[in-house]
Amino acid sequence: MKRYFSSLRVALLIVFASTVFISCKNTTEQAAVVEKKVASVPGISDIVMYEVFVHNFSAEGTFNALTARLDELKELGINTLWLMPIQPTGQLNKKGTYGSPYSISDYTAVNPNYGTKKDFQRLVDSVHAKGMYIIIDEVANHTSWDHAWVKEHPEWYMKDSTGKMVPPVADWTDVADLNFDNLELRQELIRTMKYWIDSFNIDGYRCDVAGMVPFDWWKECITELRKSRPIIMLAEGDDPKLYESGFDMSYGWQMYQALKQVWAGKQTFSAIDTVLLKEKKNYPYNYRPIRFIDNHDENSWDNIPAVKFKTTDGAKAAFVVMATLPGVPLLYNGQEVGYDTQINLFEKYTINWSANSELRKFYKDILQLYHHSEILKSGSVQRIVAASDKVLMFTRTLNDSMIVVMVNTANEPATVAMPEALMSRNYNDMLTNEEAHFSYDLSFKPYEFRILRALSAE
Repeated sequence: MKRYFSSLRVALLIVFASTVFISCKNTTEQAAVVEKKVASVPGISDIVMYEVFVHNFSAEGTFNALTARLDELKELGINTLWLMPIQPTGQLNKKGTYGSPYSISDYTAVNPNYGTKKDFQRLVDSVHAKGMYIIIDEVANHTSWDHAWVKEHPEWYMKDSTGKMVPPVADWTDVADLNFDNLELRQELIRTMKYWIDSFNIDGYRCDVAGMVPFDWWKECITELRKSRPIIMLAEGDDPKLYESGFDMSYGWQMYQALKQVWAGKQTFSAIDTVLLKEKKNYPYNYRPIRFIDNHDENSWDNIPAVKFKTTDGAKAAFVVMATLPGVPLLYNGQEVGYDTQINLFEKYTINWSANSELRKFYKDILQLYHHSEILKSGSVQRIVAASDKVLMFTRTLNDSMIVVMVNTANEPATVAMPEALMSRNYNDMLTNEEAHFSYDLSFKPYEFRILRALSAE
């Protein structure tokens, strides 16, 4: 450098100064990002979750289109977004026009149809700026057939007796099953999950078919991930061992199935009692099931809520039950305005956001009620046995406070005698904020529901 001409030295000094300035600027920007990092996650009982299929959430199907509507979701009562897989979708052996979002071809890339990594970072930052949280789907069980690992690391995949790679389930023909006996694979999957936490500051994961992945790997993985920051971990599964592995939440499938049977008239309320008893007996103290009447699987392979629960009003009544039982309420994108048909995972479906403003108000009212009620978040539950096979009644209690939930589960009027034990209290209707007056016989319209707060004991 000393042999350079003085003019060149000056030029280099200018370049160096500029570089230092830019470097300082970048350092400052990075510091600002660090300062914005979310230091904690919400208590699990405080979560109201919203599942987003980016491809179908908007006509554009992009991160930016979702970012533009975060205020609407927050106003609805949502504080935690769950994004279905954001990575590129495999094209080899794909299903439908677009392929399954759960057939991932690159764990550390974003689907170019959704936007760029910069767009995703903007989404995450915007979510955090609004006091909300965001988790993404992790598909650890399998990859697409055109994932680079298929050629580069065939030893990372399960094979049949002939040495041929196989899908994890016979009709999952678009994905190849991963082999968790391979230690290198186990570590690489953890690395890819750390990537999204460390690089983009996401708040955790919803883990696809978690029960099909070894529990010991989940424990190793979650322990390692939590070294970076506190995170939310939701398991698609209902095995109690998932909590021993570090998960915070799991699927409340059994209650979902019980409610469908009750609404169909195929089961009595004892089916709900059975599920509550199993949950209390078989799961640890920190058990938090997500409560739903719809999600991407139940919508795609079962039906829309208005069909599963007979009518739109029937679906509303079912959601009231789910949102007032112990657990974490979940909405699938578009549920708040209703669907005209099922949302196919492999095709384009554009939600009509102007379809049903009254339905949206219903969900907003219920979710806001949940947010502002510690009893619904953490109170104990007790079903009230009443002389009616149509009106479901249960209480939520916390210390000396009590809420009574009453839901007509039938598409016809119903009458039920008010239990004497409840007649000694005064009540306020939590949805109308009006005093509730009872006679001994309570009448309900088809699928009518009431959520009442006990005011005082006489």
